[in-house]
Amino acid sequence: MNKINRLAAIVMALQHGLETAHSLADKFEVSRRTILRDIQSLSEMNVPIIAISGPGGGFRLMEGYVLPPLQLDPVEAATLIFALEGISHYADTPFQEKRWTVMDKIKGIIPDDVMARIDPMLKQLNHCIPERNYTLHHLEPLLACIPEHGWLRILYRSAARQRWIQIRPIRIYASAGFWYCEAYSEEHGEQRVFRVDRILEAESIDSSKTEQLTIDAERELSQPHPLAKPAVRIRARLSYSAMVEAEQDRHIGEKLTEIAQDLWELSFLCPADQWDWAVRFFYRLGREAEVIEPEELRSEIRQHAQDVYRLYVSANPNSCTTT
Repeated sequence: MNKINRLAAIVMALQHGLETAHSLADKFEVSRRTILRDIQSLSEMNVPIIAISGPGGGFRLMEGYVLPPLQLDPVEAATLIFALEGISHYADTPFQEKRWTVMDKIKGIIPDDVMARIDPMLKQLNHCIPERNYTLHHLEPLLACIPEHGWLRILYRSAARQRWIQIRPIRIYASAGFWYCEAYSEEHGEQRVFRVDRILEAESIDSSKTEQLTIDAERELSQPHPLAKPAVRIRARLSYSAMVEAEQDRHIGEKLTEIAQDLWELSFLCPADQWDWAVRFFYRLGREAEVIEPEELRSEIRQHAQDVYRLYVSANPNSCTTT
């Protein structure tokens, strides 16, 4: 980003509230000294920036000052359209009614010559999001609860059963085509992640009860819990195809190291409660991955393979025999 664009971006950032030199430096990937020089340049251009010293201080704009609307450059326009296209790949979103119209509005304000420049760029970009089929009936109540630290009573359908649970939503996020809600569960006494499309019903909880629920939740979270089993170091060697699959996992994707041509090493600490996942994950990779350690994991994968072998080694009872 050149200096002119950075100066405009700093003013736009300050329009949204207080910023420190450090936060601006992180945002624009420059040094703190560069930001201070930029602030000085803006002041010399009569931009009314107020410097606040001391703890909690920083920079802000004088009350009432607004930067005039700026025209998007081609890369900025492409960035915005690409982000909007990512939302359109989800079966449902918190912005269901608006997502189909905002794209046309954005394209409508972008000059034709800019659109002509960014169209080839956009055709080479794509969001890899699996297609899902669901409707989010109760996303809005979840979103409404988060700012107020509110509670909901939900009927939740898990893989094994469905039941009523009282939760305090903390955040909403999207991953692999689904929407998830991270929430404190009163039933489990801990934070859990719930798939939003599996929430069948949602009911608000009377405010007279939520205060006690919050007190109980904070008390539970502050209690020392029994020491969990220590995490286990897992080390494995992966082929290219196995590496591609492993790097898509948000927990282990950053733990890969290329050690030779078309050969990667995966090394990570596996929490004790994720051991069964590790067995299934490496078994599914088959000959494309080899666990080096621990031996216990190798043994369980071997046992898993033997169980599957025995399932298929016997004659198919439904097969037809000919003479």
